[in-house]
Amino acid sequence: MDFEIKIIEFLQAGRTPFFDVAFQVISLIGSFVGAVALVILFLFTKRKYAFWFLFTYGFTYLAQSLLKTTIQRERPFNVSDTIMNIGDTVTSFSMPSGHVACATMIAIFFGAFLFSIYKKKGQRVWVVLALTLYVGLVMLSRMYLGKHFLTDVLAGAGLSIVFGILGLLLMRLWDKRKKKNENSNGNT
Repeated sequence: MDFEIKIIEFLQAGRTPFFDVAFQVISLIGSFVGAVALVILFLFTKRKYAFWFLFTYGFTYLAQSLLKTTIQRERPFNVSDTIMNIGDTVTSFSMPSGHVACATMIAIFFGAFLFSIYKKKGQRVWVVLALTLYVGLVMLSRMYLGKHFLTDVLAGAGLSIVFGILGLLLMRLWDKRKKKNENSNGNT
């Protein structure tokens, strides 16, 4: 944990009012605000993505809440006097990061949505790079703000990667089954 404290101390050593505000905004976009914006986008474009995102993120949220309660890891600003709590006061436990779990799920489903639109390899590379940067900035923001350790943000991302892949697989299986049923009903 000393190494993780050093990372946060390093990030906070470059603290400025601009970064304080910027990282709070980035954290907000990686929370329910980003999730709501994505669901609204999906409702106007591909509704099935809205359902599957909410379904999958619901299970991810439950899992991360259970893990927080089970692990009961204190927040960095509660563990070390050298780490400041920047922004809102948080009273829940630290492991895994809910913001990073949310941001990662947003990135996975938004990425899948964009892949359904952009078919060229170069376009898809840019999508992956942009969404990876987004998740990376949310991870960085959570550590800069003193809310999470490195392992907390990695656990949040890992949790959403597992559930996100399962959610996308279920969505594809559902689509295949639906098409199969439509084809068999159309041929009778």
